[in-house]
Amino acid sequence: MHRPATPGLFGGWRERVRRTSTVTTHPAVALFGDLDGDLFAATGPTDSLEEGLDALLRAGPERVRPELVGAARSGPGAGGWATRRPRPPVREPLSERVDRRDMVRFLHEYHQVAVAPYWPQIQSRLQAEHATYAGALAASGVEAMFAALPPGFHWRSPILEVGRGTPVSNLVLGGRGLVLVPSAFCQGTPSVVTSTLDDRAPVILFVPVMRTVADAAAMLTAPGAGAVSKALAALLGRTRANALEAVARGACTTGQLAERLAGSLASASEHATVLRRAGLITTIRQGKAVLHALTPLGADLLNGIPRPHR
Repeated sequence: MHRPATPGLFGGWRERVRRTSTVTTHPAVALFGDLDGDLFAATGPTDSLEEGLDALLRAGPERVRPELVGAARSGPGAGGWATRRPRPPVREPLSERVDRRDMVRFLHEYHQVAVAPYWPQIQSRLQAEHATYAGALAASGVEAMFAALPPGFHWRSPILEVGRGTPVSNLVLGGRGLVLVPSAFCQGTPSVVTSTLDDRAPVILFVPVMRTVADAAAMLTAPGAGAVSKALAALLGRTRANALEAVARGACTTGQLAERLAGSLASASEHATVLRRAGLITTIRQGKAVLHALTPLGADLLNGIPRPHR
């Protein structure tokens, strides 16, 4: 939110969030302004936002503080929050219970205005990205999966090079696993997170999926109102509009689309073909199956957003 980079991708989203809420002026924002770290490293993986916030609330300061301090020392700026206290100051939010609760409330409110309105579209893209890598892994192995990674990754067996230019550091897994996590808000370069809780835990590698302006248009647009669904049904027909909305819930195979529509495989295949020819979905072959995902045009149509004439 506060990094000036990539205005073409995140500029509109930043402005909408700032216009609709004062949460971006909360003192706790200063804790994250220049950090390369992530509280995920201190809480561990969870299945929902609520579980993550609960884990953060319960985590001892000895778990959370090293992550923020370490990130502040290695990130841009002079020492991050450790030396530039926000004004008005936040008393040690990593040790005092009242401040920890305040930070958890802040993170929840921030999520509500910055992420939740866009989550269906983001989730759809993340699922499509996940399916691409999982399909490549299942069909052709690790080499093919690494080859499917976006620019910024290069596989030179047995080394995965991350980033561009001269190497600045090496991370030896030493028997630990590597988990690839597609991320909508990982800006520009991949991010590596190692657990502060368990030195044998898998290394987390966040893979940026927001790579083009079209990606931003597809993921960071507010969901449409009910009137849009009615207009879409009038344009496409109710069943085909349902098919488009079914694909928007997450990338799926033709068989999965048929299940979501409670229809036949042949009917789902026909709907997918028409939507693909109209440029509303894209279809990627994964071994013997095909995977359907929403395109930026399809997302705009669902959200009721007019595209400029060219």
